[in-house]
Amino acid sequence: MMLPLLYLAVQKLAYTNLMLLAWLAGIAINNPEGTSNTPSGSKSTDAAVKTTMITSSSLKGVDVSKWQKEVDWDQLKQSDVTFAFVKATQDDYRLDPFFGRNWEETKRVGIKRGAYHFYIPAAPVQSQIDFFINTVQLEAGDLPPVLDVEVIDKHTSGAELRRGMHKWLEAVTEHYGVKPIIYTNQNFYRRWLQGHFKEYHFWIARYSTVEPDIDQEDKWLFWQYTDRGRIPGVNANIDLNFFVGDWNSLNMMCVPPKLLPYSEQLILAELEQLEVAK
Repeated sequence: MMLPLLYLAVQKLAYTNLMLLAWLAGIAINNPEGTSNTPSGSKSTDAAVKTTMITSSSLKGVDVSKWQKEVDWDQLKQSDVTFAFVKATQDDYRLDPFFGRNWEETKRVGIKRGAYHFYIPAAPVQSQIDFFINTVQLEAGDLPPVLDVEVIDKHTSGAELRRGMHKWLEAVTEHYGVKPIIYTNQNFYRRWLQGHFKEYHFWIARYSTVEPDIDQEDKWLFWQYTDRGRIPGVNANIDLNFFVGDWNSLNMMCVPPKLLPYSEQLILAELEQLEVAK
């Protein structure tokens, strides 16, 4: 039993270190420059990123959907793309037509992959949960699932939006054994989500040279800093992202390997050996 216990201890320590990193990110972004607000739909910029946490050596990633069509993932790998989030599902019935291809290609070339669901508040939450988990098969080493939340209809209140989100997040956590990430844009976060999801990490879209600005008690780990990126292997604009950490930190948050269950007979046998050793 010592090996599983040791593994769990290591996993707990790794997660604690990641939480500390996220907390430091929250402290670092609490500065006067970060309080400005970029209007929704404003043009993104290619200027140098001015931030305390992101450097030229930070891990770079992309997110893709049907809008990029067929991506040449070998070229993206050669362009130092470390991770990629792939759109899988939307609403309770829309499967992204390029999900299967993108999901397999990212694995083939060795780019860290994650899948996301575009959440529609008016659609039945349980149907959206079932649709995602029946579509996406996560493996050890994959990034956590992502809930993309950026729309709300006039018939849905903020409380109803957040209640549905919590239901999706909790069910997906139970299914995959890892907490999802919440994707949203800076303005939507401030209006609807700020302070309500302290137990989750955020991936914030802010098309600016100024990093995401969130509540001190919230945590962000990914920053989508432009939606007009150009990169070899993609014949369209593409979203570009930074991860606020190094390769080890990225691995810490991924789906862990599954432990083989111990049979009752094996447990009793090991206990007997411990008694003999005494």
